Amino acid sequence: MDDIKRRDLLLTGTVVAAAAAAAASTPALAQTPAPAGNARSNIQPGDELIPYEGSKEVKSLRIINTAELEVEAEKILPRGGFDYIQSGSGAEYTKRENIRALEATPIEPHFLSGVLKPDLTVNILGSNLPFPIIVAPMGSHGRAHVSKEVGTATGVAATGTLMILSTVSNSSLEDVARANPGPKWMQIYLPADRGVARELLQRAKAAGYTALIPTIDTTIQYPRETNIRNNFRTPLSLGRGNAPRSESDPVRAARMMASKTDLNWDDIAFIKQETNLPVVIKGVMSPVTATRAIERGVDGVYVSNHGGRALDGVSASITALPRVADAVRGRVPIVFDSGVRRGQDVFRALALGADVVAVGRPVMYGLALGGHLGVQSVLEYLRNDLYIVMQLAGTPDIKSITRDYIAPRIA
Repeated sequence: MDDIKRRDLLLTGTVVAAAAAAAASTPALAQTPAPAGNARSNIQPGDELIPYEGSKEVKSLRIINTAELEVEAEKILPRGGFDYIQSGSGAEYTKRENIRALEATPIEPHFLSGVLKPDLTVNILGSNLPFPIIVAPMGSHGRAHVSKEVGTATGVAATGTLMILSTVSNSSLEDVARANPGPKWMQIYLPADRGVARELLQRAKAAGYTALIPTIDTTIQYPRETNIRNNFRTPLSLGRGNAPRSESDPVRAARMMASKTDLNWDDIAFIKQETNLPVVIKGVMSPVTATRAIERGVDGVYVSNHGGRALDGVSASITALPRVADAVRGRVPIVFDSGVRRGQDVFRALALGADVVAVGRPVMYGLALGGHLGVQSVLEYLRNDLYIVMQLAGTPDIKSITRDYIAPRIA
C-alpha cells in the first residue's frame, strides 16, 4: 500500500509523449543542428540502434483504480521507458497540481432525481460516441507494448470511442487507421518544412482521420529532469512512425519532422486550408487564446497543459477550464485532458464545460499491462465509473451535467 500511496502522489495528467526524442545530455543538445530544445529534432546518429522492448502481455485487466495500474506498470517496463511515461517537466508542479485540483473540485449531487439509467452517448464534430471519454494523443506507445499504437487502436475500436493519434507515434498513421476503422483524429506537431508538413496532413486526411489537432504548447521542450537523469535516448528502433517515406535513413527522416518553433495563427490556417478538415487547437489554457481561436475560424479548443509535460508552473487544466468555457460560450466544442484518473474526474470536467474528456497515462499503463485488451479494460472501467457517478449525482444524460453539480471548491 505504501507503493500505491507513493504513486498516487506521482500520478500525472495525460498526454504521454509529446515528442519523438528526449535529449540525452547537454553535449548532445549542443551538437544538434536544429533549434535547441526542439525535442522532435534532437535525434542523434545511433539512436536507431538503441535496443528497447516493451511488454508483450495481452490480457484483460481487473481494475480497482488506475493508481494501481501505474504501480504495476513500473514493475514490468524498462526504467527509462516507464519514467518517460510517468514523468513531467521541471519540478513537476503542474503534473501534481492536475491531480490535486481535480480532487479539490467537489461534486454536488442532486438526489431524488428519478434517474434510472443515464445516457452516456455524445456527438462531437460529427462522431457519435457511446461515452464522452476519448484517448488523448500520446507519442511512442512502443515504450509500453510491442503492439505500439496498433494495440491501442485495437482496444479503442472495441469500445467504439475516439482515438487521437500522435504525430510522433511508432506505428504509421495508416497502420493505426486500419486497426481502428472507427472515429479517429490526428494530432499535429507541424513540421517546419512546408513540404513535409503538407505530406503529413494529406496522409492523415487520406487515411480517414476526420479532424486535426495541432499542439500549441510545446514549440520547444521544457527540461524533463527525469529523462535527463536517466540519460534516456530515443529508441528509433521502435519504428519510423510518420516520418517521410522518401528518406531511407531513419535519423535523417526523423529530423525532417522537426517541428516549427515559431508557431503562429497563420500556421493554424495553413493546416485547415490544406485539408479542409476541422481543426481543434490543443494546449489552450486561457480565455484569450480560446477567443482568438474562434475568431480565426478554429473548430474546437482543447484545454490541456500536456499532462504537466510542457511549461511547468502553469495552472491545472481543470482550473483553466471554466474560464475557457465562459469565453467559448458553446460556439465550438471543448476537449479536456490532464489528470483524469476516475469517472469522477470525467464528470467534473464535463460539469465545468468540456464536451468530451481525453485520458492519457492510464491508457498507456493499460497497454503495458494487457496490450489491446488492457486498453479496452481501462476505457470500460472509466465508462462504468462515470455511469455510476452520473446515476448517483442525478444526471440523466451528458448535456445535463452542468456547473450546478459542482460545489464550491476546497481551498
